[in-house]
Amino acid sequence: MSLRREMSYMQNADSGLMGVLSSALRLKPPVAMRVKDLLNLARLTLVGTEQQTFFWHFSHGNSRILGSLYSIPYWRRSLPIFFYTKLPEGVVPDAYVAYRYIDREEVFFTRDNDDPKFLYAPVVELDQPPGFLVDAVSGKSRPQVEMPVLTRTSNLSSLLRLLVVASYDGQQPPILRFDADGRSVLGVLLPFFDYYEANALPVFVYVELEAAPQTGFIRYIASEGVEDAEFTDRVTDMKFFYARTVSVEDRPFWMPNDVGARRKRRVGVHRSREGVG
Repeated sequence: MSLRREMSYMQNADSGLMGVLSSALRLKPPVAMRVKDLLNLARLTLVGTEQQTFFWHFSHGNSRILGSLYSIPYWRRSLPIFFYTKLPEGVVPDAYVAYRYIDREEVFFTRDNDDPKFLYAPVVELDQPPGFLVDAVSGKSRPQVEMPVLTRTSNLSSLLRLLVVASYDGQQPPILRFDADGRSVLGVLLPFFDYYEANALPVFVYVELEAAPQTGFIRYIASEGVEDAEFTDRVTDMKFFYARTVSVEDRPFWMPNDVGARRKRRVGVHRSREGVG
């Protein structure tokens, strides 16, 4: 290749790279979902999935952000979600997040990744984070997104039965947990594939409980005609099915602000119908 051609090639490559970067800065931001802390973020990203993951780390205002980008099949396309947490002051991230959940939960930053007791995810340090992540975290703009179908179950066991059959090939959807109107809401966003024109019909199946315990897991078993679902922080006896819970700081965008009012209206309608005749 001649020097002139080489210089032309490099200039074209540079302009092409700048075009890609500038396009990235104009990308629609993902849906941002802040989880409670590093432990919940590790439980979300490192349990119940076979795919490798990594964390973005960058500064935003006075906060240091650690998060991971996901894509969920959603209606005709996919829904990108940036799950993140704000690191406490004084916590300095390192090359890897190390996490374990058998017998007890433990999470910390480290430069090593060779202890088989732990699961690891690398941390990628960003001096200049992409604009779409900054927009997502700042909440400046969220693209218009179609809502999933909301389906409320009668009890926790029903939600866990559904999750048992929805977990396969090493994949397990997380149970998102948040508070609404003084109650604990636990729900799973599930895609039902090939539904008419939709590639995946998103359904958020949830249950409302009175002050559910703040634990990392729910263990479930159906044996000898009896179902048992128990909140726990320990994954020990493997005869149980374990579902992981992830506490999020704010209710997801698809949950209405008047959950309690809607519930009261439904109860009132039900009682009025019972009194008819």
